[in-house]
This record gives sequence, structure tokens and C-alpha cells, in this order.
Amino acid sequence: MKLTTAIIRFDRQLAANWRSGHTRAAYRRDLAALAGWLGGDPALARITPDALARFLTSDKALLTPTGRPRAAISVNRTKSALRSFFAFCVESGWIRKNPARLIRSSPTAVKSPATLTEGEIRRLREVVGGNGGPLAHRDRLVFELLLGTGIRLGSLVAANVGDIDLRTGTLRIRLKGGVSGRVFLNPGLRRMMCQYIRESAPQGTRGPDTALFRASSGNRLGARQIQLRFAALFREAGIDRQVSIHSLRHTFATRLYEKTGDLHLVQRALGHRQITTTEVYARVSDGALRRAVEMI
Repeated sequence: MKLTTAIIRFDRQLAANWRSGHTRAAYRRDLAALAGWLGGDPALARITPDALARFLTSDKALLTPTGRPRAAISVNRTKSALRSFFAFCVESGWIRKNPARLIRSSPTAVKSPATLTEGEIRRLREVVGGNGGPLAHRDRLVFELLLGTGIRLGSLVAANVGDIDLRTGTLRIRLKGGVSGRVFLNPGLRRMMCQYIRESAPQGTRGPDTALFRASSGNRLGARQIQLRFAALFREAGIDRQVSIHSLRHTFATRLYEKTGDLHLVQRALGHRQITTTEVYARVSDGALRRAVEMI
């Protein structure tokens, strides 16, 4: 089996396993860098642990295309791509030994997620939907839904009208791996959702499989459209630091942990498989710890 053929089949398997487009694209870039460094199109059986070690210490793996050093987290992602790819090759029966079996990730400092302050949330509420109209109401609901449930942007844009159950106050969402889940809507979100659906489909013209959030063209609202729209709203609200639409998910998680102190509850709310992924929100809640100590 040749390397380039195996990479194509590996990517196809990632798609079948519902790995995100972002992960697939990153792994393709990392494996393409390996192929370029090796030169030609070698057989998998000819790739040795020493070759992978030399690749990981080469400029191809350690520097960006502009010649700047890559971040440790990016190099670790390359290592993860190699481990996953060659494990797949072994399981597929193309090679007997995994040449990436000796690769270990480097320790990195855990970066605290970017969250919004209460003041920034208030300013955003003032600008989101401030002009009125159907699109403004849509933007306000998008904002409150992300802030009030912590769902990922991909789950939000994939939501259909039929995923809403106003009787139980839940929203069915599509998670990573192709599985589905449900999130709870607080009373304020239920009222906003009810009004939004009533105003956007007064004649019942939207079936259960119709996109919940649509662009002005009538098509399903895309993730990139929301990212660009909210980048502009952040600027309008005077928030000029490094935040994004994903910061609403981090803000939800941090607020939930500060109110409950229950990391497992936050894990379930976010849909994390491992509690270690959720632990970052305990580290960013020093303010809550300070307030609790001062009350003793």
C-alpha cells in the first residue's frame, strides 16, 4: 500500500466516523507534510520509526510555511495525526508494526478559554437585535441560545424546527460522532423560541425538517455567516480582545461551574466524553474561589 492511497482511505474513514471537517483538514495537512518531506510516494512498509522521528525534528514539522516556529499544541496535533493514521494502517492490515508507536506528545501549558464578562454580555445584548426586525430577532435568539445552553455552533446551524419541543423545553441537537442529544431551555429561552417560531412561520409554512435558523435568502444559516456577523457585533459592543462566537460556549460552562461547583454537571451539559476536557473550567474560576474564601 502506498502512502498517498492510505491517506485518502484514512480521510474517508474519518468522514465515516463523523470526525469534524476541521479535524480532517488538519490531519490531511499534517500527513501531506509528511509525504512531502519523505518525497515520492513510498510504500507504508518502508516508513520506519526513525524516519518519523527525523520528520518531527525537521523544519517541515517545526516551522510554519512563513518560517516561524509552530506552537507546541500544533506540533502535538501533528503527532496525534501520525499516531491515528498509522494505527489505522495496522488495523487495516497494510502494515504489521506501527512506526508511530514511540511518538509521545509534549507537555504544554493549558490555555484558559476566552470568556465574556458580565459587562460584555450586557453590552452585547444591547447591540444584538437592537435594530428590531426578523433578522435581529434571529440574531438575538442565536446569541441567547449559545449563551444559555453552551451548544456548539455546528449543532446550532444543524437544528431544525422539529428539534424544538416547547412542551418539555428541550432542543434536540446533533453531536460529534453522529449521535444526538438534548439540551434544556430556560424559561426565557422558551419564550423567545416560541415567539421566534410564531413570527417566522405564522402560517405554519415551516415543516419539522426546515432549518430553524435561516439567512435572508431563505437558505439554512451557515456557521461562517454567524461567525462573521458576531465578529461585527463584538466590535460594535466595544469588545476588542480575542473572543469569538465559541467564547459563548466557554462563558456558559464557566458560569454553570461557578453557580453549581459541579464539574460532572458541566461535563454532561457540554457533552464531553472525558472529565479532563472539562477541568479547564475549574481552573478559570479563581474568582468564585476567592469569593467563597472571603465568606468563611
